[in-house]
Amino acid sequence: MSGRHLTSNLNVMPCVLGGVAVGAVAASLAFLTLTRPKKKFDGSGSQKAAPAPTVGDPNSSGLFDDQGYVKPPDTPTGFTMRDAGFNTFLEKWEPGSYEPPHSHPGDDATVVIEGIMEIKFFKKLAGDLVQDGPVLRLVAGQTGFIKSNRIHDARYVTRCKLIYVHNTAFGFKDERAVKK
Repeated sequence: MSGRHLTSNLNVMPCVLGGVAVGAVAASLAFLTLTRPKKKFDGSGSQKAAPAPTVGDPNSSGLFDDQGYVKPPDTPTGFTMRDAGFNTFLEKWEPGSYEPPHSHPGDDATVVIEGIMEIKFFKKLAGDLVQDGPVLRLVAGQTGFIKSNRIHDARYVTRCKLIYVHNTAFGFKDERAVKK
């Protein structure tokens, strides 16, 4: 966006910046809520720690790389927004819904707001898909990170509400083996 374009559309800028600010505040609140340690009762009267809030390594994910970020002028330190190609989705899934094995061209993060989902990873061996590691279960309050082109499926055990963030233009490649 050129400076001339911004100044010629001053009526649009407060709305855009307001939307970005609201999104930044919501993301900050979600982060603070999700990273705070929680205790859970196990029915015996004792407490146990809730599951780790982050599954996967956010530092190895391209989601937090500085590449592709632009800093709007006159904004607080730490406030960034993504340039073209960065996608964020709000998703709702019904119990029993299933996404077959697939991959995405970029890194992604799934924040589980409500519900329980399971992710299974795969690798291709001689053209067949073979499970790669244990099933990963994400519950409300957890964030899962998946590297680009990693083959995985998703099964929604209960009704789920998710925030899904993808660091490139979104793509969905069906990775199911085609039988001839």
